[in-house]
Amino acid sequence: MKSSLPPKWQRMPWPAALLSSAILVSACNSENPQYNPDARTASHALPPGTGSPMAQAVIRESEGKSPEHSGFMLLPEGLAAYVTRVVLIEQARVSLDLQYYAFKDDTAGNLMTSKLLEAADRGVRVRLLVDDLATRVDNPQVVKLAEHPNMEVRVFNPVAGRSGLKRALEQIRNLGRINHRMHNKLLIADSLALITGGRNIADEYFSSGAIKFLDTDILIIGNLLPKAAAAFDVYWNHPVSVPVSELMLDDDDSRTLEDIRHRVREFLRKESRDEFNEALDESDFAHRLLKRKLDFQWGPAQLFTDPPEKALGRDIPEHELPGYQLKQELAATHSRIRVSSAYFVPRDRGVEFFTGLARNGVDVGILTNSLSSTDVAAVHSGYAPDRARLLKGNVRLWELRPGADQERRRHWFQGSANSALHAKTYIIDSNRAFIGSINMDSRSLRQNTEIGVLVENPAINSELSRLFEDWVAPDSAWKLGLDENGELQWTGKEDSKTVTVHQEPDTSRWDRFVVWLLSFLPIESQV
Repeated sequence: MKSSLPPKWQRMPWPAALLSSAILVSACNSENPQYNPDARTASHALPPGTGSPMAQAVIRESEGKSPEHSGFMLLPEGLAAYVTRVVLIEQARVSLDLQYYAFKDDTAGNLMTSKLLEAADRGVRVRLLVDDLATRVDNPQVVKLAEHPNMEVRVFNPVAGRSGLKRALEQIRNLGRINHRMHNKLLIADSLALITGGRNIADEYFSSGAIKFLDTDILIIGNLLPKAAAAFDVYWNHPVSVPVSELMLDDDDSRTLEDIRHRVREFLRKESRDEFNEALDESDFAHRLLKRKLDFQWGPAQLFTDPPEKALGRDIPEHELPGYQLKQELAATHSRIRVSSAYFVPRDRGVEFFTGLARNGVDVGILTNSLSSTDVAAVHSGYAPDRARLLKGNVRLWELRPGADQERRRHWFQGSANSALHAKTYIIDSNRAFIGSINMDSRSLRQNTEIGVLVENPAINSELSRLFEDWVAPDSAWKLGLDENGELQWTGKEDSKTVTVHQEPDTSRWDRFVVWLLSFLPIESQV
């Protein structure tokens, strides 16, 4: 078979016909041994409905507003952000498009699955695109969902082999390909409203339980919707977005779609008193949405999204990448920048960039995870050596403290959802803000695909600023500084008293030794 990939790819040590042959999904069903992306049915965003209650509410909300503007509402609180997603799904009458890095089989995931099934049952077209590495599409639930006549499920950049040794070998063999992941987070309801930001679909992104997970999403209506819908279509129709029917999951599974409904219902019945269901029962968000009682802020906005080809390792012009576009916006700052980034690895170029802004009179403040709150120590090993240079260059640094009852689990290389800070927000001067999935690290900027929204609105800027100040309060974050000997120190409050420590707070010798050891490994491009 002749490869359709560029010559550079044909020389790589994994199958040249990756996207057009059975080797892409060597786990394909034996009855369908080859995956041909051209044989898929292409689909595109449906026009927004006009007669539904949500459509009428959005139309009325938009009256008197500039057609070039969008309406925004921040969603900083986890349960409220989850309820907003569910309400949009419940109100949808035409289409639902969802794109997520992680969509887990837990309470949040099962409740959302049940709502998506209900929407499909009432005739809504549902398209769900998930990244394979984080979502781990299991048998049989996702496959069975795709059997619903109104539901389609596709997997981005799948790994051959669904579990066990075969999957591990595939990950090693094709590391150059599968190392690029789809990190986007997007939900579009009826082409009328969208939610994007930092949260995936999993309990830890919304729950107010033991692990305090700080994150932010944004709800948007108006001018940005057609651009977001078009961006989703580009991913959905790309050859690397593979229908789950093409993946070998479980040939022997005999459960039906109704069995899956029953399984989800039973799961949710057992969890009927969980905080997600209670939040839904107590929320009046749907009423406020339909009665135009939501406080939308309006203004210009730009959607930044990576082309899916970035996940194929192809050379993309730098100006087309969201990381570059965001850097240009930061470079144009006049007075202040506030960055919240779960993973912050500036390296030499980043240190020079931020200290250069500070030299030009910009007040630069950055919040990231401490060693005690991060879930990926390898990232901390990449960030830690740059702290002193940033501080000497008048960049202000804070590191989030773990919650008192936070689960102390850390994954040295592979991230999980246990870090205290997950937000990726950028506050620019007094009138602009960026909310999205982009961390300030090599993985976001060079390898994963990302999405985000640049908003021009002083009220949104101010709200994010207040949130940032809450996050960096002395009882929430350590403020870094240099002592008289030029060594790092951390200052915060404990029991209302100011304390200063001179080594990584709340860590063991073993924690610090592992980070030191990791700093010698050649993993710069991975963090």
